[in-house]
Amino acid sequence: MTTLEHDGLYRLQVGEGIACVTLNRPESMNAINYALRAELMELFPRMDTRDDVRVIVVTGAGDRAFCSGADLKERSEQTTDSMYRYRRHIQTRWAGLLANLAKPTIAAINGYCMGGGFEMALACDITIASERAVFALPEVTHGFIPGAGGTQRLARLIGVQKAKELILSGRRMNAAEALAIGAICRVVAHEALMAEANATARAIANNPSIAVMQAKLAINATQETGLSSGLVLETESWLSCMLSDTWKEKTRSFAKGERKP
Repeated sequence: MTTLEHDGLYRLQVGEGIACVTLNRPESMNAINYALRAELMELFPRMDTRDDVRVIVVTGAGDRAFCSGADLKERSEQTTDSMYRYRRHIQTRWAGLLANLAKPTIAAINGYCMGGGFEMALACDITIASERAVFALPEVTHGFIPGAGGTQRLARLIGVQKAKELILSGRRMNAAEALAIGAICRVVAHEALMAEANATARAIANNPSIAVMQAKLAINATQETGLSSGLVLETESWLSCMLSDTWKEKTRSFAKGERKP
């Protein structure tokens, strides 16, 4: 059973091992203001430690947008000093928040995915998009740059040259192009988006948590290390799975023919 646990700037529904977090500011295309960012910075680490949560799905309220990025109306009222202090002390933690979770994350992109919204998607492990999705990092057109991991994660994901073209121009791309260049994992019909995201989440949630989290840790290491160091970490991650007896149960079940290959 899935239950609604929070219904404010974000909605939280938890059930079957899946926490679905819905950014809930549809009137502003789910733009992230200071209040929403503060709530999410408390929420995601909490979901990472809950025993009944195995996978986290993030999406946006309404049919128009996943997230249009930072709330520029709010930002326009800030002073340069306040912006500097916030960026120095808060934004750096926000940029690594989703990417550093131990549990897998899925971004379900239901519309516009712009600026900081695209950066949130880039920080997730798997991104599934509606055919209506539109992506962009338009920060340079406003006089600054993507500052929540966009310049770093997009270049690692799709290559330096293509990332430069998108970021330096600020242009938009549709879901088909995003898929073609490897910026997202899958494109589905708009009406099937959440069903597809939840089906993927359930497939992951059905696997032993320790194996899923250690595999994620090892894969993420490819972004930070060379092959030899990565193989060492892979071995350590494999050995950590032995801390649980789940592997014994799964292996014995398979050997007895109770599970198909």
